[in-house]
Amino acid sequence: MRPTVWAMLMCLVLTPWARAATFDCDKASTSVEKVICSDTRLTNLDDQLGRQYKDVLAASSNGGALKAEQKAWLSSRNQCKDSDCIMKAYDDRIRVLYAMSAPAKSGDVTGTYKMKNRGAAGVVLVQQTANGRIKFYVNATYRMNTGQLSGEVPLRGSAGNYVYKELDCTLSFNFVPDSLVLNQDGSCGMGLNVSAAGTYKRVSSTPQKFEE
Repeated sequence: MRPTVWAMLMCLVLTPWARAATFDCDKASTSVEKVICSDTRLTNLDDQLGRQYKDVLAASSNGGALKAEQKAWLSSRNQCKDSDCIMKAYDDRIRVLYAMSAPAKSGDVTGTYKMKNRGAAGVVLVQQTANGRIKFYVNATYRMNTGQLSGEVPLRGSAGNYVYKELDCTLSFNFVPDSLVLNQDGSCGMGLNVSAAGTYKRVSSTPQKFEE
């Protein structure tokens, strides 16, 4: 085989790994990063997410909260075990970043949201208030273990960020049409292997009653 032909073939083989991403593929160290760098579909999604995140961050009035949300999402993404899980994580986050550019309309996010995925399940009750905040109640389960959490956070557009340092807990609420993408960083006082993270579908828009 001629050297020039061999060089061209080597370039084709190495191209997926060498594509640009939000991190340096030449220094990829985790299994998730290596999967991303070896799959052109995932590197394209990573590039797209990187551009969207940069634009949203530049326009954000609370960059610290947005960075905390991104950190929580990365933590959730890094728990993936296969490319399908990674792709879904990117799809969800890209939808969230896109939705952040459009303000949520009053009453749009109120309702009951449910999620079920591989032994994990969750219910989130949300009540949007007149002062631009949401009250929430989360009930998450994993097999026989259960965790619950409630609170109130301000909405920025269609996103809200809840931080409770004493519980080692950050919850990022990101509302898209008829869905809630919830990211969790920290244990949040949940039971063993219990996490509220996931994509929840709105099953009802009926307002909920919360204790004052």
